[in-house]
Amino acid sequence: MTLAVDERALLTLFGAPVGLYTGKVRSYLRKQGIPYFERLPTDPVFASEVMPAVKRFINPVVRLADGTLVQDTADIIDYLERQGHARFSVYPAQPLQRLVALSLDMFGGEGQVRAAMHYRWTYRAYNETFLRHEFGLAYRAAGMAQPAIEQQLDGFMAYLSAYLPKLGITAGSAPAVEAAYEDLLLALDAHFRQQPYLLGGQPTVADFGFIANLFAHLGRDPYPADLMKRKAPSVFRWTERMMANDPDTPEFPAIAFALPPADTVPSTLGPVLRLMAQDYLPEVQMIVSHTNAWLGAQGDLAPGTPVGGKPQVRTIGQGCFTLRGVELQAMVAPYSLYMLQRITDAFGALAPGEQSRVHAYFSEHGLGDLLTLTAARRVLRQNHLEVWA
Repeated sequence: MTLAVDERALLTLFGAPVGLYTGKVRSYLRKQGIPYFERLPTDPVFASEVMPAVKRFINPVVRLADGTLVQDTADIIDYLERQGHARFSVYPAQPLQRLVALSLDMFGGEGQVRAAMHYRWTYRAYNETFLRHEFGLAYRAAGMAQPAIEQQLDGFMAYLSAYLPKLGITAGSAPAVEAAYEDLLLALDAHFRQQPYLLGGQPTVADFGFIANLFAHLGRDPYPADLMKRKAPSVFRWTERMMANDPDTPEFPAIAFALPPADTVPSTLGPVLRLMAQDYLPEVQMIVSHTNAWLGAQGDLAPGTPVGGKPQVRTIGQGCFTLRGVELQAMVAPYSLYMLQRITDAFGALAPGEQSRVHAYFSEHGLGDLLTLTAARRVLRQNHLEVWA
């Protein structure tokens, strides 16, 4: 089986409109003006070529015209930038802006998964018709009859909603999850009333990190989308902007498509960073401490070993942390360490004077520890998998 070829398309994106991380890559491709086809995971090529290579069912995956496969949103963005396909780099050149962007990439992409899953599946009855339509798209594209689709949806949606307790989402923790997310919405809304993107006039990895959860789940599913429109309309407007293939900033005529020339961060981003320190840093600290304890109990793990022992296993148990005074027990995925390393590596590469300036800013917002927080072993990405270094 071969894909239909359009010489204008650089790549094929395998994912789905309902998929969280597919939205991050789709947004990036549009903003960079990179021509692409999108195909659902039921496309025959996904089964015949993609899954055997990546060794698990996971998306998004991009397939270049020459057959090259790249999986994982961070790796896809980095690959396209290294190959010269980007109109502009989404990694700020200046130290403070770069470290803030990397930190918000992690906060948006990893730190908002719990809220995304909560508002999708805790409010399943409200979202049901929409979700069945969206998840059903892949089965319809494969030519499956409607009765069979409904049967498949029953099992698949039950499987996904069963992740709630694994993420620490229970009746007892739900109020804390909602309070943290809704406070973040208000802080982001205040920011986006004054700035088109997180660091100013141009999107960075920070924006692409946040669009993952704030589009596919929180900006499209009926219950959270209605919440966003009512409480944070400027955030909803930003989700539209992030899916446009141009700057889409007519309401900001005086702001150029660029980051501030000095190494500064908009003051309106301060409340967002403080919420990251309050509501997400404790979880990151737990992930590191849990990982260190887990590694200590494993003995010698050969370099290159998949983080969970098998390609399809991405977690190493559950750990406890506190959110808004409520103790949550949630699964620990070493992939978060891969994203954390991007922050600590960038900080470690700075000259001492730059480190002092950046650390002072992060400490002012309660995030100083994030810059030097490391696990006992590094996580690498090799052959489309997370592995121990």
